[in-house]
Amino acid sequence: MDILKQKIKQNYQDFVVEEVFKPELSPKGDFSYYKLEKVGRNTLDVLSEISRTWKIPLSHLGFSGLKDKKAVTTQYISIKHGPPKNLKGKGWKLHYIGKGTRGIEIGEAEGNRFIITIREVDSKRIAYNLEVIKEIGFANYFGEQRFLSDLNTKQPIAKYLLNGDFESALREYYTQSNNPFLRKRLRKLWGKWKLFLEEAKHLSHQERVAILVLQRTRDYEKAFKALPKNLKLMFLFSYQSLLWNRALSQIISQGPHIKAPFIKKEKLNFYTSKSDIRKELENIELPYISREALKDIDNPYKSILIETIEKEGLAEKLDAEIAGLKVFNPGTRKAIVYPKDLEILHQTKNSITIRFFLPSGSYATILIRKALFLK
Repeated sequence: MDILKQKIKQNYQDFVVEEVFKPELSPKGDFSYYKLEKVGRNTLDVLSEISRTWKIPLSHLGFSGLKDKKAVTTQYISIKHGPPKNLKGKGWKLHYIGKGTRGIEIGEAEGNRFIITIREVDSKRIAYNLEVIKEIGFANYFGEQRFLSDLNTKQPIAKYLLNGDFESALREYYTQSNNPFLRKRLRKLWGKWKLFLEEAKHLSHQERVAILVLQRTRDYEKAFKALPKNLKLMFLFSYQSLLWNRALSQIISQGPHIKAPFIKKEKLNFYTSKSDIRKELENIELPYISREALKDIDNPYKSILIETIEKEGLAEKLDAEIAGLKVFNPGTRKAIVYPKDLEILHQTKNSITIRFFLPSGSYATILIRKALFLK
């Protein structure tokens, strides 16, 4: 079992996230802005419920980022032609703020404030490690949340899709579960669609729609296309993020570092001092695996990107599209990030509660992971 799961999120109040975002209000805008407060709920599931309740296409809802399920979270969403009123459901409340001229897009928020309690630890050691992280920062890896779409699959969903194997992609996605009994049951019922849907009560409305398409047409590609665009993009982003993590981890391994366990038997390397490698990475924007990244002759880590591409057999697939979506989009990401305003709110011998701010796209669980494994 991942040690991180034993130390944080023992209850929802142990992990509090507040998105920092200021919508630009305008009385004549076509978009409505809302503050979404949720406890123990998945962001996409809540958005799907809002879409169904107000009979508004899911594509009309915008948000800056997904928030943790096992947590107390606050974030902002936009709805094109959304009603000027509040709404609530199981584990969530939606508060109307006002109107604006544009929808909220992924990564648009300034960042997030966190209040996190870490339990069953030597709190003095964690406090010391946090002081080190304040000074030297931490590797800006994508965290567990980025990989939720295929966290319990044999391999990334995108790898099946790149091989044109829509059946395996859907089967792996729909039958994954932390519960081994449920996973075995779902695999047994795969293809018996009525029974499968009765067993898979956890599926969202949009996920069930794709199964109904499969039941009607027996066409796995059509069923995949019926999935929400946000979910299809998550499959692709998940794989690209995994490759980016591996590239950064390999770079960091060239200097003083520690290894920390991550998801699905992956390991992450964290630098431990102000080494030459850390100094090189200080102001680096490391590119994602893409055709464009290979054209950048000034990229000092191009050889590592090429090695990653060759290991995965992707040289001929960098221009691939799946259901009209480009798989390997160009872009860059800061290699190192620093927490702002990090402070200890409460401390006992075996627990510590901290507060800090991270910019949009950076993961608190990665900071905590480094704090746990630094010697």
